[in-house]
Amino acid sequence: MPPSSEKRKPKKSILKITVRPQKSAATPVRPVHSAGASHESQPPAVAKQAKPRQKLSKRHIFNAMHRLVVIASAFQYILISITATWRTVQVFRAMPNPTEAFEVYRASFIATYMGDALIYDSPLVQDVLSGDTSPRDYAVFLESETKTSTEGCAEVPLFNPDIYNYAFLSQGYQKLVNDTAHSSTMLSELELVTVVVDCSFTQLKLGDTSAVRIFNLLRSEKDHTVLYMATVSLSLQDYEIRAHKKSGPALLGMLTVVNDMREETVEGFYAVAPTYLSQRNLDLQVYELVGITGDSYMELRSIPRDPLTEPVVYLITARQRGFYDGDDQSNVRYMYFLLESDAMRSLTHWEWLGEPVIADSWAWVHGIHTIFAVQTVFSLVVLFLVMYQNFLAGKIWIGDHFASFSTTTVIIRGAIVVVTWYVNSFWTLFEFAMSNAAILSGTEIVRVHEELVHADVLVVYLSVVAMISSVIRERIPPSIAIFLFEIIHKNRLVFIRICPPVLREIVNYSNKVFSLEGSVVTSVNAVGSSLHFSTAFPIPKRDDLFLAASFFPKISMLGMIVVYALTRKVYWYFYPDNTHHKSTKSAGGQASNANDTLVLKGDLTNFEVSTGAELQTRFGIISDYRNYVYFKGMKFASADGVYCSGYVIVNGRYLMRSEDLPSVAMMKFLNTRFTNVDVYEVDGSNVKDTARLVYPDTFFWDDLWRLNVTVLL
Repeated sequence: MPPSSEKRKPKKSILKITVRPQKSAATPVRPVHSAGASHESQPPAVAKQAKPRQKLSKRHIFNAMHRLVVIASAFQYILISITATWRTVQVFRAMPNPTEAFEVYRASFIATYMGDALIYDSPLVQDVLSGDTSPRDYAVFLESETKTSTEGCAEVPLFNPDIYNYAFLSQGYQKLVNDTAHSSTMLSELELVTVVVDCSFTQLKLGDTSAVRIFNLLRSEKDHTVLYMATVSLSLQDYEIRAHKKSGPALLGMLTVVNDMREETVEGFYAVAPTYLSQRNLDLQVYELVGITGDSYMELRSIPRDPLTEPVVYLITARQRGFYDGDDQSNVRYMYFLLESDAMRSLTHWEWLGEPVIADSWAWVHGIHTIFAVQTVFSLVVLFLVMYQNFLAGKIWIGDHFASFSTTTVIIRGAIVVVTWYVNSFWTLFEFAMSNAAILSGTEIVRVHEELVHADVLVVYLSVVAMISSVIRERIPPSIAIFLFEIIHKNRLVFIRICPPVLREIVNYSNKVFSLEGSVVTSVNAVGSSLHFSTAFPIPKRDDLFLAASFFPKISMLGMIVVYALTRKVYWYFYPDNTHHKSTKSAGGQASNANDTLVLKGDLTNFEVSTGAELQTRFGIISDYRNYVYFKGMKFASADGVYCSGYVIVNGRYLMRSEDLPSVAMMKFLNTRFTNVDVYEVDGSNVKDTARLVYPDTFFWDDLWRLNVTVLL
């Protein structure tokens, strides 16, 4: 030690107990299992005769493999934390999500009735209408691939006759023709034969009156054998005219016309009625598609009836589905649809594209996982350095990365995450629960940043496991704690489905929130429209029972941990590990003294007295290991015990807490002592009972890489 160092008494006043050599072997004691391949039972430096190298037993190999699994769980923890950190950055920067297909509304029966040739030759015209193309005053309902009717969809419980009837649909079609005649003369040259309703249409079966698709069979006024099928798709959705600061609900219509089912291109256009819900008369205007905005709105440009007197209007529109909590937090899907180019798909498919926009102004609180990841990486680096030094010394020692984190540290981490939940108004948990509920009920699609919830819940779960371990006083292996969590988290929906009461609670709440009755419907619907407007809605009051049911698998998992710890407790009570510790022969022969060893069990080692770290009280998320090893009647702190107490030996000379290594490195870098770091001198297997302060010149840089652990008296 350089002259600049000074001696200093340890902070904790623990009585030092002198350990005297015994002349006989130790009696059975109940240690906690050691890492199998550590060779701690070899004689320490004070031994007079070295024993031959022990062979690796099956138990050693098993324990070594278990420690490797623990290291794998550490890498899994780091991966989860780093992924959550990156997702936090994405949310904070409002980075866009990729475009995806959210929904496809299908109408399957129409494909059978249209055939694969000219509309005039289709089964609908030749079989259902018997080749007669004269106009009808009724609608044709396709109830199955072989059954039609003129009354309605009898086998659809949620069939809405107020919308799907000939009078309403034919009047709407005629209004569409009249309002768009200035830009499309083709429709004005065709006359309506009949209205066709496909009872298999997705939204018709669901009773959704905000999206309607109907088919209009048309014939040429000049040649009655030339037929067309005009598909009209209507959607009530949000719109904005940002130049005029106007917004609200609008009726968006898309019309496509097909003459031959073999056509590879389909004619069509868009029509919009921004004032549909605020007045009784439908006022449609033709628009053309300009493009898709960065936030998944359709941008449309109007085609004025009179370009000289009417301005061109730019309008954006999207179908919004989701929920929000004020202006700070929202989870909304912005969806749009495009004209289909294929004749068959234009009739049978209505695809909604878009992106989920997940806004959370409090997302920065999840950045705490960055600190957790850095701490975990540092502890792994220290562990690998210790393992490497043991390897150079001819020993195979595999430590437990989680041993460097005290139970208090793990619990504090969980408490910090709970505080971030409170700051975030528990939005992250609710959002994740709603996503699971939507999948289980099949009502909606809710995209969430699962990585954030994954990391948050894992940290809180580990803190609760650490508390369980401290209360029951049994060590919980990290491999069991983390990988059990991963299995349950990945299969959470499976576990919910096998528990009917839990599933029922989640589905009922989901249906209440996502059903059409729970959607936002504007008061202007009372004007007389049969169509309804639904959009993103404010979240209802959070239901604690719903949240508990959503996280039921994880709550049950804590019960498994309690059962595991209690089972270990009972097992060790009835079946203690009766390991006999042998001594070497003395001059008077070999003997045993059980009473002396029982006295030893109550004594503390010099390591425990100096550092204040009592090995038998180390519990938490940590692998099994022997607290002590015995040799010639002497009691030593095991290498695992030293490391799991948070200490390492620097260059074989000083015992120091591993968490102080960054502080020592910073001292050397700044060449100043800005904090007090205590170390203990080590002489062979002996630890001096006085601590020394560390100064910038106490260690060389090379010393900080030479980290090791060994048995200590």
